[in-house]
Amino acid sequence: MFQDPEATRLLAISPHLDDAVLSIGGGLAQAAQDGAKVTVYTVFAGTAPPPYSPVAERMHAVWGLSPDDDAPLYRRKEDVAALDHLGVSYRHGRFLDSIYRTLPDGRWLAGHAEGGRKLSVSEHAPDGDPDLVAEIKDDIKAMIDECASTLVVTCAAIGGHPDHEAARDAALLAAREKNIPIRLWEDLPYAVFRPASVELPQGFHLGSPDFSSVATEMRTRKFQAVECYVSQLAMLDGNDVSMFDRLDEHARKTSPHGGYGETTWPVICKEDDS
Repeated sequence: MFQDPEATRLLAISPHLDDAVLSIGGGLAQAAQDGAKVTVYTVFAGTAPPPYSPVAERMHAVWGLSPDDDAPLYRRKEDVAALDHLGVSYRHGRFLDSIYRTLPDGRWLAGHAEGGRKLSVSEHAPDGDPDLVAEIKDDIKAMIDECASTLVVTCAAIGGHPDHEAARDAALLAAREKNIPIRLWEDLPYAVFRPASVELPQGFHLGSPDFSSVATEMRTRKFQAVECYVSQLAMLDGNDVSMFDRLDEHARKTSPHGGYGETTWPVICKEDDS
C-alpha cells in the first residue's frame, strides 16, 4: 500500500475511536516505522451534552461508565494511548456519534435492536445526511491541508453503519476535490460477520483488493493498541471466541500466503458518471 513510506504523509479517516486501529492498525504502525508521517483523524469524537438517548445510556453502562462520566472524553483518552502505542499522530473531530444524534423531528437516531448489544437506526431516518457529509468533508479538507497529505485511507463502510458511510463519503469527496489518492480499508470486525459488500457513491469505483501482510511485531503492536480501548473490549469479544482469534482466523482466510494482514482497495474516481 505504501510504495515510498518516507515520502508518504498518510491521513487515516476513522469514523469512531477505535475503527482505524481495529481495521488497519498493523499497516499504520508499519508505515510509521518505515518513515511515513501518519495521522489518524477520528470524525465522530465530539462530546455530547446530556440528556442522553436510552441506547447511549445503555452503551455507557456496557462500557463500564457511570451516568456522570464524560464517555467521549474517556474514549478519546483510550484513543490517544492506542495511537501513541502505534507511533502515529491523532486529531479528534467535533461530530457526535450516532447514539447521541437526533432526527429533525427530535426523535433519537439510534435505538435498540434485537440481539445483544446491537443498535438500529430509526426507520424514520433518511437515507444519508448530505448536510452532515458536507460538514465532515470540509473538516477533512482542512486536515488534508494541515497534514500536507499525500494519501487518504478510510473505511469501506462494510456493515452499513451510518457513521461509517458518512465518514467514507465525506473522505471520498474531499480527496477528489484535493486530487489526492484514497484507499478504503476492510471494516473490522464487521467484515468477519458480514459479506464484504460495498456500494460507493456515484462517480467512485473500487479497484482490486490488496492484501498487505503485517509482520508479527506489527500484528502484536496492533493487538496491544486495541487493548487500550478498555471500554470497548467487552463488546468486541464474542461469547466463545476472542476478538483477536476472530481477526487472526479472518486474516488467514483472506491471505494468499497465510499469516496476518489487512485488506484495502484503491478508489477510482470518474467525474463523468451519469
